[in-house]
Amino acid sequence: MTPEELAAAADPATLGNYLSELPDQPHHHGPLTSIRQDEFRGHRIVVKTTYDITVDGEPLTAPLIVSNDGQVHCHALPAYEFRSATGTIRALIENFPDDFPGGDHPGGGHGNGGHPGHQVPGTDREGSV
Repeated sequence: MTPEELAAAADPATLGNYLSELPDQPHHHGPLTSIRQDEFRGHRIVVKTTYDITVDGEPLTAPLIVSNDGQVHCHALPAYEFRSATGTIRALIENFPDDFPGGDHPGGGHGNGGHPGHQVPGTDREGSV
């Protein structure tokens, strides 16, 4: 691909049209499973971690991925790395409050579990982005 072709493909209108024509991604139902694999001294290691996550009794369908070093990633927050699944869910609630009705609102403890002065684990406020 030439630089000109790349620039044309990256044009917001062209990219937006392309993305809008993609088929909808399937929604996950039930537990989410992350699979990690490694090779060590001739042995193949496979670790499957299953998450069955609910928020306020509602299932969470955002896929979580755990890397071999234990960092948790979520496609909805691609620039973040988290130390725990709970930290990931807290960041999702903080960044997408409209997707989580009810709970605390900004100014009333939103994003810190209702405990003033506490930081949300795994967010950029602790430098773990």
